Amino acid sequence: MKLESIRIFLSTLLEYRGVRITQTFNSADGKTLTVKCEPSTGEFVIRDMSKEITWECQTIEEASSLIVGYLHLETPKVNA
Repeated sequence: MKLESIRIFLSTLLEYRGVRITQTFNSADGKTLTVKCEPSTGEFVIRDMSKEITWECQTIEEASSLIVGYLHLETPKVNA
């Protein structure tokens, strides 16, 4: 998935954060990553379901970089 596509998904989550949408991404090796936007702060909460690790990202740029790294099998280094 391209970085710009992920940014669009995150922009939608931010715009509709009061609806509490959760976006799910799957890596090539079968791990699942979920992303939601906190209604009160606009912060992105990203969770690796296989390792039960959670990251909190303040911006679309920060969150999209973490997701792209995850999808391309890199270890996320944001708030780890």
